Amino acid sequence: MKILIIGGTRFLGYHIAKRLLADGHDLTLFNRGKTIDDLGEKVRRIHGDRYNSKAFSERLSGEKFDAVVDMIAFKTEDSQTAVETFMGNVGHFIHISTAAVYIVTQDFPCPIREEDFNRPLYSKPEANDGWWSYGFHKRECENVLREAFERHGFPVTMFRLPIVMGERDYSLRAYSYFLRILDGKPLILPDGGLNVSTHIYQDDIARTISSNLLNPSSLGQAFNLAQPEILTLRTFVLKSSEIMNKKIEIVEIPSAILEKAGLGISFSPFSMRRPFVLDIQKARRELSFSATPFDIWVGKTIRWFVEDYDGEPPENYNSREKENEIVKKYKQSVETLTARNNSG
Repeated sequence: MKILIIGGTRFLGYHIAKRLLADGHDLTLFNRGKTIDDLGEKVRRIHGDRYNSKAFSERLSGEKFDAVVDMIAFKTEDSQTAVETFMGNVGHFIHISTAAVYIVTQDFPCPIREEDFNRPLYSKPEANDGWWSYGFHKRECENVLREAFERHGFPVTMFRLPIVMGERDYSLRAYSYFLRILDGKPLILPDGGLNVSTHIYQDDIARTISSNLLNPSSLGQAFNLAQPEILTLRTFVLKSSEIMNKKIEIVEIPSAILEKAGLGISFSPFSMRRPFVLDIQKARRELSFSATPFDIWVGKTIRWFVEDYDGEPPENYNSREKENEIVKKYKQSVETLTARNNSG
């Protein structure tokens, strides 16, 4: 099949590209060409700016593809331009969406099902809230694509993803914990690390896309893709330390105290104040979706970061000294309070 990936050289897009090539497809990438890839000479590359609508349409006008995988549509106009450009020129348009589309809804349940997309939205926060903006605009992308399907038969499928894990993850969120385990210093888990969530391994997304390129029943549909295991952050950290053969000292500190101390919880990127669990029954039923077990993918991810990653540490690691200072003060306060209670 002749397939276009919009994006395709950094993390998830790269793994999708590798899978499609391994499955024998004729692959084209559209991106700015700023990230060098090792995908080989068989890949056709078209360079351009996705967010320049006119240039995007001009570069791809008249091109026909059996499938297009859109990795980087973040606003309404991105998806609208894609519809205008590929209408009648694509057999299957796959939109990579996000589970953040649920974050902006009121009181979403646990687990979250695809139909919960239709719950009422809460108002935009007065403060700058990156998650709200991200989730809201990705919802708008989906709405454009769904309308195009309903009105004109535009052949779209949308995949809603939680935090994606795996090798080459440039967000460095998992690496934030691996580094703290490796340095041997106390590791703070806000609120005990008892928040629950589901993640997904990059290979599972790539495999699902490749195996459903010719699935007509997926058209016009949105699907949650996630691992079946419901993890606490504490479980993730403990399993990681076990694989790394490193003993860790976990220090549980309430997030309210961390905020008051001026640290906040951004140093712990998997700390969430709401349960974030995706229901995947629809994907299992209609896409034959399956997921790599947690123990396997976390081991692969750790090995890549420890053995192959040679970049800078995540920005949040700059707070490490402050974290250690807060741990000492917190322990002292707990000891003082315990002594007072015992003496009383």
